[in-house]
Amino acid sequence: MASSFTPIRSLADIEALERVPLAERIASWDTFELIRRGAALEPDKTALVYLADADLDAPPVTFTHAELFARFVQTANLFHRLGVGPGDAVCTLVPAVPQIFFAQIGGIAAGLSCCVNWMLEPKHLVEILRAARAKVVVALGPAEGVEIWQKLRAIRGDLPDLAHVLTVAECGAERLSETDLDTLIAQEPADRLVFERARGPDDIAAYVHSGGTTGAPKLAKIAHRGLAFKCWANTEIMAHARDETVFCDYPLFHIAGYFGRTILPLANGSTIVVPSAFGARSKRFLANYWKLVERYRIAYLSGVPTTLSVLVNNPPNGEDISSFRPYAPTGSAPLPAEIARQIEKKFGVRMIATFGATEFTQNATMPPRDGDPRFGSTGIRLPYVEVKTAILDGAGGIARFCATDEIGAILVKGPNTIPGYVNAALDAALFVAGGW
Repeated sequence: MASSFTPIRSLADIEALERVPLAERIASWDTFELIRRGAALEPDKTALVYLADADLDAPPVTFTHAELFARFVQTANLFHRLGVGPGDAVCTLVPAVPQIFFAQIGGIAAGLSCCVNWMLEPKHLVEILRAARAKVVVALGPAEGVEIWQKLRAIRGDLPDLAHVLTVAECGAERLSETDLDTLIAQEPADRLVFERARGPDDIAAYVHSGGTTGAPKLAKIAHRGLAFKCWANTEIMAHARDETVFCDYPLFHIAGYFGRTILPLANGSTIVVPSAFGARSKRFLANYWKLVERYRIAYLSGVPTTLSVLVNNPPNGEDISSFRPYAPTGSAPLPAEIARQIEKKFGVRMIATFGATEFTQNATMPPRDGDPRFGSTGIRLPYVEVKTAILDGAGGIARFCATDEIGAILVKGPNTIPGYVNAALDAALFVAGGW
């Protein structure tokens, strides 16, 4: 672990970090530039390891940082040639295969990216793609057992803004030569962008869909400000190091996978291991979890609470897990305190359960990595982020802030909060007075 990080034991350490103006903390407010810098740290080091289905005997597909960034550049150049510019959405309907990384970061470079939950029903897919005004969709080609292609064909006529559909030949999918992403990007320059681009903190980098409190999909606008801030903040509070190798086992259409398992490690020059195209849905991945940890020297025990519950009941059987940091983050759902205690006892890892949402560009709080995690709590606020509970009035304002132990609405304010939804009519229920 890098020694330059400040210990985080309590709120006092968070407040100490805030004595430096935030602008002095951020190397760039452009997400693509942060990823370029991460790739330049050690260009020949492995950046991405891909296993289709956690098969220990199958040779993995690997990319160095230089090779992977070259794919990002080629993909961005392709999107630009297809008419994608600032404000235009490149949407992906693809499992966690290498090409989704090309499209995601290439989309951020040329326009903005929108990773869509390919498991949704067609009626929800068309709502999201229409709201995003998708100009390009990258989709898995016809594949047995995965109905992405059939769904897209069924809704194609309902997407008037969609100019191009590109295809990916992974997971057993048919290669459609005229639209195959790999074939097309191979024809593009890899050493430079062929277009001028400039992005500021308030420009939109991505649309990520969120269920919010209603469960209905809605697109959150993720600004470069939020992503750049979170690259710094999460690196600082977790003491992320360049030599780390992390699992990318969360869905890439979820903010935790989109940011925490993709953009953050790439910006840090770390190594990402994709253990399965279908993440923790792969039974083989969970069966081989500890062997994969040993083989790739994974830095963090990884999984949502349901996955962690499975792992704690199926501990290592002689595998070497000494690569684990003594703490690891989790989220997406509450982590039962008893499960957290068992994990610490069996694996020597303190689970840090975060509180977050798409609307906060992932997490807004996290227990202190060097302090008492207080199992059952979601910790303390991130630096430069405010979190309070309040009693709201009937007009969308704040009647008063809550006393200790009083239940109220949780309010968040800071550089991590989104500027709003793509459908601005939904913003009235998102914001309250004072910028919260």
